[in-house]
Amino acid sequence: MDLPSELRFDRLTDAEKYHRAVPGYMKRIRDLYEAVHDRFGEDGLDLIRDVSRAYGERIARNLQIRGGLRGLAPVGRYLLRVFDMVGGEWEVTEFTDDRLVIRVERCPYPFRRAAVCQAHTAMEQALVTTLDENLEYRIGCSIPAGDAFCEHILAVKREDGLSRPV
Repeated sequence: MDLPSELRFDRLTDAEKYHRAVPGYMKRIRDLYEAVHDRFGEDGLDLIRDVSRAYGERIARNLQIRGGLRGLAPVGRYLLRVFDMVGGEWEVTEFTDDRLVIRVERCPYPFRRAAVCQAHTAMEQALVTTLDENLEYRIGCSIPAGDAFCEHILAVKREDGLSRPV
């Protein structure tokens, strides 16, 4: 159906739709997480963690079906693709044989509570450890915890099960 002249408008390109819509969706996710946390407290954070963890494991299993990824560089490269997909402003500040640090200046969600951020990032943690049990993922600095930026750390576990400290 052709629109009446009073209703016609210039249609957005897919890229324009993405850049206009995604930031609002991210804030909506944050607001939903905070509402779950407000209503259910620690049980709400557990729910966010469980859903996030299951999603990360599902992504990893799909990658494993297609050949999988193992090792710091391949898993790190995939993690960077995830960060690039959500549009956060990130940079690699450290990359060695046993550690990758991704610095994020502006959270794409943008989280205001460290506990909610930690629950959400159970997805990345599950993704990493499901792909390679010899790797770990953790948050170093955190904007919602009061730091000026966030650090997402991917590291090879030491033989004692721990990675190098931040």
